[in-house]
Amino acid sequence: MNTFLAIASVGVGGALGSLLRYLVSTWFSQRFGPGFPWGTFTINVSGSLIIGIVLQLAATRSDFSPYLRLFMATGILGGYTTFSTFSYETYMLGAEGLSMQSLAYAGGSVLAGVGAAYLGVGLVRALHP
Repeated sequence: MNTFLAIASVGVGGALGSLLRYLVSTWFSQRFGPGFPWGTFTINVSGSLIIGIVLQLAATRSDFSPYLRLFMATGILGGYTTFSTFSYETYMLGAEGLSMQSLAYAGGSVLAGVGAAYLGVGLVRALHP
């Protein structure tokens, strides 16, 4: 695999995914207001659906370019949402018969992620009251 093409695939895809995330979030916020994060919710669910499609196609079709996989899964969906990767990895652990690891990964990621967000907010508030 050509390193430059791999990096370019991820970089261009990431830029597009980030822009798409911004546009989707903005659209939902304008339509439904800030009461519930519908934009983020939609991004996470749609990204999870799309990564399942992309990675299944990449795994089962010999004509699916590794650069297209990087562009779509790591680039676009990585910029759009990392939740999609988390969802797919949780699925893969379960599909490989590692149910306890799948549950631990899912639960631990959510708890640790939310806990880390609280910690980050607390650190900033403590340092800059």
